[in-house]
Amino acid sequence: MLLEDGFEGIVGLDPSIRLLRFARSRLARRFCPIVGVAEKLPFRPGSLGAVITCFSLRDVVDLDRSLEEFACATRRGGALAIIDIGKPDSGFWRALIGFYISLVMPVLARVLIRGRTPGNPFKMIIPTWKKLSTNRRLSDLIEQSFGPCVMKSFFLGGLVFFEADRFSVWKDILQ
Repeated sequence: MLLEDGFEGIVGLDPSIRLLRFARSRLARRFCPIVGVAEKLPFRPGSLGAVITCFSLRDVVDLDRSLEEFACATRRGGALAIIDIGKPDSGFWRALIGFYISLVMPVLARVLIRGRTPGNPFKMIIPTWKKLSTNRRLSDLIEQSFGPCVMKSFFLGGLVFFEADRFSVWKDILQ
């Protein structure tokens, strides 16, 4: 999809060689797999036109450091897009989404998987969701590190999309 939308190439970053090989088998030549983590990106400053992360930001060890790395690696005028599970700001909606993630989703996953995968891999989302920042807090962190941010939430705040443009990051101007 990204290649069809005008991206010249896609660099995939993941600590799992297995997942990168799978992605390479699907995307072929225009996909460059790189083993690494968001907290220490192996890219020169300003070398990326955009950073897109889908359902992985919640798994980083150091969120602040990861966002700083995204900002450093993205050239001025570039973009950041994040889609992930969300943690609503409202205590009521946060409790409702927490109930769904902790109790309902694992049962649904077990039924839908029906023995095709050992165990229940969806249970790993529970601890990552618990340590997740609220949606507003994450939006603020993105703005501090990257630049102006727009947040869109879906499913009562349980799914979030952040988009930020790397035009006016004050710390770059002050350096």
